[in-house]
Amino acid sequence: MITVHSDSITLSGDWILPKMDTAKSAMDALKFNALSENFTLDASYIESIDTNGCYLISKLLYTASEAGKKGTLTGLKKEDLDLFNFIDTKLNFDLPPAKTPALLNYLSQLGKYGINLTIDAMGFLAFTGEASLELFKNLLRPWRIRWRTFWANIQTAGVNALAIVGLLNFLVGFVITYQGGTLLRMFGVNIFAVDLITISTLRILAPMLTAIIIAGRTGSAFAAQIGTMKVNEEVDALETIGINPIDQLVIPKLLAMLVAMPFLTIFADILGILGGMVLSYTFLDISFAEFLERIPQTVTINSFLVGLAQTPVFAIIITFVGCYQGFQVQGGADSVGRQTTTAVVQSIFLVIIFEAIFSITTRNIGL
Repeated sequence: MITVHSDSITLSGDWILPKMDTAKSAMDALKFNALSENFTLDASYIESIDTNGCYLISKLLYTASEAGKKGTLTGLKKEDLDLFNFIDTKLNFDLPPAKTPALLNYLSQLGKYGINLTIDAMGFLAFTGEASLELFKNLLRPWRIRWRTFWANIQTAGVNALAIVGLLNFLVGFVITYQGGTLLRMFGVNIFAVDLITISTLRILAPMLTAIIIAGRTGSAFAAQIGTMKVNEEVDALETIGINPIDQLVIPKLLAMLVAMPFLTIFADILGILGGMVLSYTFLDISFAEFLERIPQTVTINSFLVGLAQTPVFAIIITFVGCYQGFQVQGGADSVGRQTTTAVVQSIFLVIIFEAIFSITTRNIGL
C-alpha cells in the first residue's frame, strides 16, 4: 500500500476502514530518513478512500513534518481531495490524547478480562466435550487407538518423570518431618511425626505435588508440541487428509496420563515417606523399625485410596488444559510461549482447587 522512493511516496490500494490494519502496519514501518526534504505524496493509485484513509494520510504528512520532511499531496480525485481537505482542517495532532478516567479504564479492563475469560471457558468446555466423545469412541473400538503414540507418551510423561517426582517428594517429606518434628520434640511425642508425614503424604502431599510437577513438566510439553504443530500448519495438514487432530494428538496423551499418574503417585508416596523416615532417624531418634511398626497402627488403607482416587482427575486436567492451550496458538513462536505458560498456570490452579474441594469433601463424609 505504501512504496517509498528517494523523492516520493506512492500510495495504492484501498484506504478504507476494512483495510486500516494493513495501512497502519505499513505506516508504522515507514522510515523518512531516506526521503528528500521536499517529497511528493502520490495518491493517484488509490482505488478508494474514506474518512479513515484521509485521517491516515494526514497523519503521515504530519509525521513526516515532525521528521523535518515536507510532503505535497498529489493525485487524489477532486471529490476525494475535498474530503481530505475537510478532514485535514479538523485535525490537530499537537493536542494531547484525551485522558480516560482511572475508574472507567479499570472497569473497561475488568470487563474485557471477564469477556475473554468467559469465551476461553466456553471454548475449553467445548474442547472437553469433543475430546471426551472421541475417548468414548476409542474405548469402544480400541484398535483405533494410536498405541505407538500411547507408549511413547508413557515413556515421556511417566518413566522419564520418575527422577524429578521422586527427588522432590523425598525432599518435601524430609522438610515436613523436620518442621513438624521440631514442635513435637518439645512435647516429647516424637513418634507422632510418623503419623504426620505418612497421613499428609498419602492423602494430600504426594498426589498434589506430583500433579503440580507433571503440570509444569508434561502439561507444558503438550502445549508446546501441539502449538508448534499449529505454527507449522501440521494440524491443518491432519485435517486435510481426514484425520481428527484430537483423535491423533489428544487421546493417546490422555490415556498415557491416566495410566502414568497413579504409578507416579505411588512412587511419590514411597519416596515422601522415605524422606520422613530418614529425617526421623537422624533428628528425632526414631529407628527405621519403629517408624515402620507405627505406620499400620495409625494409617488406614483409606488414606492411600483417597490420595490415589485424585490421580485420574489430575491426569484429565493436565492433559485437557495443555492440549487445549496448544490448539489456541496463533501466529508464531511468541504465541507458543504464551499459551504454554497459560497451560502451566491454569493446570496448577485447577489442580489446587480440586485438591482443596476433594480434601474437604472426603473429610466431611468420614473418609
